This record gives sequence, C-alpha cells and structure tokens, in this order.
Amino acid sequence: MLRSGALTTILAVAAVAAGCGDDGADGTIQATVYGESFIEEGIPASAFSDGWAVTFDKFIVSIGDVKAQAGHGVPEVGFDGYYVVDLARPSNGRGFTLETFAVPAGTYDHYGYMVRPAAGAVDVNAGADAEALEQQGDSVRIVGSATKDDVTLTFDWGFSLAIAHAHCDVDFTIDGDEVTVQSTVHADHLFFDDAVSEDPQLAFDLIASADGAAGAGPDGVITLNELDNIDIRTQTRYQVGSLRAPDGSEITNLRQFLELQVGTMGHIDGEGHCDNAATTP
Repeated sequence: MLRSGALTTILAVAAVAAGCGDDGADGTIQATVYGESFIEEGIPASAFSDGWAVTFDKFIVSIGDVKAQAGHGVPEVGFDGYYVVDLARPSNGRGFTLETFAVPAGTYDHYGYMVRPAAGAVDVNAGADAEALEQQGDSVRIVGSATKDDVTLTFDWGFSLAIAHAHCDVDFTIDGDEVTVQSTVHADHLFFDDAVSEDPQLAFDLIASADGAAGAGPDGVITLNELDNIDIRTQTRYQVGSLRAPDGSEITNLRQFLELQVGTMGHIDGEGHCDNAATTP
C-alpha cells in the first residue's frame, strides 16, 4: 500500500575518507524536483515548429534514490526512498521538496537520482493519482492536451520505465550550510522530432496524425496504442541513429520514440546534464 504524508529520513553520515582534504562543518542537502514553466504553465505555440500548443493537466513522476558524493573514493550519502510528485501543480517556481539529508563537509561533484515504479512511494501532492501510478506499475504519467487552430486533442500516457540519472553536473561545497539541489524535468524533450540531432525541433503534427490509427477512427484522444501504429522509419525527421528502445528493441514506431524521449527528460539544476539510461524494469 502507498504510504501518505511527509517523510524525512536523515541518514547516518559516513566519515570522509582519509586524504580527501575537506575541512569544515557538516551540513545538509535539500533534494527538490521541478518541472519548470513548460510543465506548470504549458508549452506555447511559439515553441513548436508546427503551431501546436500543449498544456499538462498532470505530470506525475515517481522519483527517489538520491545520492551525492564529494569526490571519488568518498562514501555516497543520500536516501533510498521514493516520492510521487505531480509536477503540473503550481509551485511558484520553487518545485517540490523530496528530502533534506545530512552530509559531511566537502566539495560535491557527483549527484544522481532515479525515476522508476516504486511500491510504497510517499505521496507529495498527487493524491489518488499516486496510488493509481503504483497500481499501474508506471513511473511517469503525462496527461494533457494539444491545440492548434480549432482542433484540440487529448492524451493520457503512462510509462513504466526505470530511468537512472548519474554523474549529474554539480559543483558545490558544504561547510555548515544547506545546499538545494534540483532534479529538473524538461517536458519539451517529449516532443523533439529527432533523437540524434544537435538541434531538434518541437513538433506535434505526427503525434496528432495518430488519432484513429488503431482502427477505431478519430475520437480526439491520442493513445499509446495509436502511437504504436505510426511507423517512423518512413519519416525524414524522427531519426534515432543506433539508439535502441528502453526494452532493447529496434525503434520503429512513434510510441517507442516517445519512450526514448521520456528517458532524456531528467536534468540537474535547470540545464545541468546527467548521464541518463532508461530501461524497462
């Protein structure tokens, strides 16, 4: 069963390994997660190459297993638990706190976190949707709509991926203070029209064309099964190079392409890079 309410776990801090040369007072790291304005306010038509605009009603993630490290050979510190957060809820630009944990003094250059299905994850603000996410075995659920001219299409997509975010770009010093580290989710990656280009465009036309592709006819709702029926191998865009789907298979359809892109959404402190790897647990 899903546990509810706030949970703060302060882990025992391992002694800093001999020879690391870090002196000072121990402190804390506040781990947060934020979806930026594109999730809280939507992605405007001006951002898309084909005139669509997207808004999110729900953008739910199961996130946790946060670890920080002050140099090689120094023990990691952090927490193992998971939290379910709806990033579409307004946060006034602050995002949402997961945990605050004690850390030894030092200069931290490694940080990582996981997005994955998690039994017993703590609900931060998703309410009944948190338990539904667990029951579905999903780690990410994205609910929203896309509008262009007088056409509006809706979607409700769940992804049961395990996404590791490792070696995130951080560089901060703890000396008796608290540092906030933000896991940042970039929703625009979901709509990139190329997985290997250095300058992909945001596009929705191909996704929109999936409405009715499963054989039942258009109904204004784009399902994952319909995306499964859109072959991207005939497209001049939507290139994937040698990349594989999270389950290891060849990427041939639009659903697999979106799953690949979901695995790239995680960053650190805004635009900071993480080494991301998505698999199907």
